[in-house]
Amino acid sequence: MLLSNRSKVFSQAGLARELRCSASTVSRVLLPLVELGLVKMDTVGDQMKIVAFNAENQRAKLLLEFYDKFRNS
Repeated sequence: MLLSNRSKVFSQAGLARELRCSASTVSRVLLPLVELGLVKMDTVGDQMKIVAFNAENQRAKLLLEFYDKFRNS
């Protein structure tokens, strides 16, 4: 979802709705991606978490390159 919408910012709750899973599942999956720098996460207000693909990260650039080649083959 984040790779195919790499310039879009999502709320954690919105991702959960789109993926049809719980917000806690999304959080658990996103945490390692945030730690690797592939995804940026920030909190807005008291609780709302927003996430976006981090296209500036070197690993993320390699992942995008692979993803684009895979989609175009």
